[in-house]
This record gives sequence, C-alpha cells and structure tokens, in this order.
Amino acid sequence: MGKVKLILILLVFITPFIFAQYFYMNNATHSRGTTNHGKFLDEEININLNNQDEHWALLQVLPIECDLKCQDNTYMLRQVNTLLGKNMDRVQRYILFNRSYENQYQYLNNYPKVIVLDKPETLYNKLSKMDDGIFIVDPFGKIILGYNQNFEAKGLLKDLKKLLKYSKI
Repeated sequence: MGKVKLILILLVFITPFIFAQYFYMNNATHSRGTTNHGKFLDEEININLNNQDEHWALLQVLPIECDLKCQDNTYMLRQVNTLLGKNMDRVQRYILFNRSYENQYQYLNNYPKVIVLDKPETLYNKLSKMDDGIFIVDPFGKIILGYNQNFEAKGLLKDLKKLLKYSKI
C-alpha cells in the first residue's frame, strides 16, 4: 500500500511535465489561435501623436481615392468610439492622408472631433502600402493591431475594450 501511494504522488508531480513536453514538441499551442480580431503587425512602427494626455488612438489611413466604403469606415470608427461609453474619452480618432489630394477628403468636415495628422509623406507611404488601413495605437505611439478596410466593427470594439480594460492609462 505504501508503494502505491508513493507512485501516485510521483505521478501527480511528473504528469504536468510530461504534458508540457508533449505540447512543446508538437507545437500544440499554435493551433489554438488568439482572441483578437485584428492582426498584430510584423514590424514595430512608432508614430508621434503629440499625445500629452496619453490617449489610446484609432488611426485610419485614407487611400488616395476614398470611396464610399472608406467613408463608411470613418463613420464606423466614430460609432465604435461612442460605444466605448465611459471609456470614450480615453480614445482619440486620427486620420492620415496624402496632402497632395486634400480636396478629395471634404467629407471629413462632418467629423469635427477627428484629428488630422500632419505627418511626413514617408509615414503615409509606409502605412498605405500595408494591407491594413485602420490601426489601434497605444498611448506611447506604438501601432499594436491592424485591420483591413473590410473590418468588423464589433471585433474592433472588443479588442479596444480588452486593451482599455487591462491598461492602466
């Protein structure tokens, strides 16, 4: 009876290591996926938002020709910000577009709380070449998640709420 108890006690302590080794060797953790709806960027991109109050940011990079879908995305970002409720003051909305085509973006006059970034062409060129056109930026200016033009507002809202929940800023 004493040997059986000893073996059971040893199994209790050894079994987790056996499972950990199995999962490590078979890459079993990669098949589970993530809970975020946006995609993490492959490279680190920092932008200076002149953000003294340390707000989170929703950044939309407008293509040269902003069609109806692009304009709808601007509207959806405003709705997402409104749906944050008490946390809506922790998030600011930014727009980045090519200054050479400024006359095509007259619809932005309907969005007075959107901040138009006055950034160099290099940042615009870098971000506009990506598949994503909408980004979540942390309070320190680092782009965290990217969303394509056909994003789902519910997914963006969930990601933003989760980030705000765990953020101390």
